Amino acid sequence: MEFTYAEILDILSTKHNVASAKKVAFRGRLQHFQRLGFPAGANTGKGKGVAYSWRELFLIGLALDCLEIGSTPDRSVNEIVKFEDVFLSAIASVGLGAQEEDSRDFKCFLIVELSNLMSLKEEADWSQIVKLLSHQDMMQILSSEGLDAHRSPYALIDLRQFLAAILNGVFSCLESPKKMIIGDFKAWAMQQP
Repeated sequence: MEFTYAEILDILSTKHNVASAKKVAFRGRLQHFQRLGFPAGANTGKGKGVAYSWRELFLIGLALDCLEIGSTPDRSVNEIVKFEDVFLSAIASVGLGAQEEDSRDFKCFLIVELSNLMSLKEEADWSQIVKLLSHQDMMQILSSEGLDAHRSPYALIDLRQFLAAILNGVFSCLESPKKMIIGDFKAWAMQQP
């Protein structure tokens, strides 16, 4: 399955409940990612149409989620490219139902550090913390001991909710039957490492 730029815009506008009057501003956010060359391989230059895949849809969707929780476009892109393969593999696993095998160790939560004071830290500490966590990891963080190995403040993205929101956006914006969309997504997911 391939998506046009207009479909990506509609799907992600639906996911983020963007008001019709604000779609131009939302398009500006997507264009900013394009100017940053993100996602890699999806930018063909001015005037040339792009066919986006599930990969690009998920990466742009994650970048927008990072914006929504307080990151800048540059920081979001710089961090996402570092763990793109791990993220896409996790999305594929979530979509294929791997969480049912051993839900305690299945990594379906993405933790993102929100510090805007990063530029004030030692240069070696500038990297934003972005990791995948399991349910068991989450229970340690939320326990009464309050394990803060990930340094607060941070945001958590439940990849199960993320995937569901993206798929619901696809269902509502495309005329393809749900069964066909799910089948295509699963075929993509099975190809992920």
